[in-house]
Amino acid sequence: MSIVRPENMDFTGKKFSMIISGSPGTGKTTMALSAPNPIIIDFDKGISRVKAQHRKPAIMCATYEEVLKDLQSAEIKEYETIVIDTGGSFITFLQDWAMRDNPAVNRQKNGAISLKGFGAVKAEFVRFTNMLQYTFNKHIIYIFHTVEQKDKDITKQRLLCEGAARDIVWQPCDIGCFVQIVGDDRVAGFSPTVEYFAKGCYGVSGVYKLPRLDENTPNDYLTKLFAEMQGNIADESKVFETEKELYNEAMKKGRALVDAITNAKTANAFAEQLDKVEHVLTSKKEIGAMARARAVELGLTWNKEAKQFEDKEPPKEDQPKDESPKESKPKGKPSKSATPQNEQDALDRATNEEGGTGE
Repeated sequence: MSIVRPENMDFTGKKFSMIISGSPGTGKTTMALSAPNPIIIDFDKGISRVKAQHRKPAIMCATYEEVLKDLQSAEIKEYETIVIDTGGSFITFLQDWAMRDNPAVNRQKNGAISLKGFGAVKAEFVRFTNMLQYTFNKHIIYIFHTVEQKDKDITKQRLLCEGAARDIVWQPCDIGCFVQIVGDDRVAGFSPTVEYFAKGCYGVSGVYKLPRLDENTPNDYLTKLFAEMQGNIADESKVFETEKELYNEAMKKGRALVDAITNAKTANAFAEQLDKVEHVLTSKKEIGAMARARAVELGLTWNKEAKQFEDKEPPKEDQPKDESPKESKPKGKPSKSATPQNEQDALDRATNEEGGTGE
């Protein structure tokens, strides 16, 4: 069944997609590696810049095809989070792949990628992201460097990403933050401002101060944040618990009313009784549908003028058959009227048969 009522929706174990953006050197990769059991795809070749105690397993590759091959390995199943570092470098890998995959269409004569090539990159970016999120069922974290853009007197931070993929990366993401250093602290903003774009959800919004990491501090910030988000989802779902109990009670009463429908009289009384039930969510609509099905089952008809149900009309009695014998009519064509000559011949034959006269 593809239609699920809100009270029956279950988001237990939901996997999140996230964007971490910011200027170089603000600790974006270290923050990403604090997610639950991560593996990083090191497109940017920057894992060496992460402190040794915070490093995690990494896919180090030369081509996009190598990445796809490694992702199909059995070892990938043990990881909960896949980190793409960085999204901009990933796009560069995709451009190289697109031009080699279909050079006649995706590559210009001067060696640059064509407009159709950018389209191929965008499509593959979407396919890759969907594969990780829906097929592999992993948390996904994209890391992006940002670049400053002047808009009159405001300096805005925008994702450093070439091509149309920059316009779609935010769409599938649940949350996203901009990381920066304010004074001596590293902070992550999860709400959009005029200076940078961000995205909050599941109870996460505003600016969060990131922990200082030392040899004795575990790097588990996002692991705790994801757990908090899952807890918030569970708490929001509790609002349906009371309604679900009332809904079940309403449906129980409604089924009893429907079972009591046996003829037109009880069907017409049903509507008044239904209004007395305390309905919750879709109970009234569902019970009404059950009652209509019951009326059809009983063969009841709806009188539009009287606006009520009527019992099925009994079959009309058969008219008595007329068993009196009917005058049979001679078959065939009627004989022609006898002519005078024929009558005389008949008399002569009759006379001869009765004794006749001899000569």
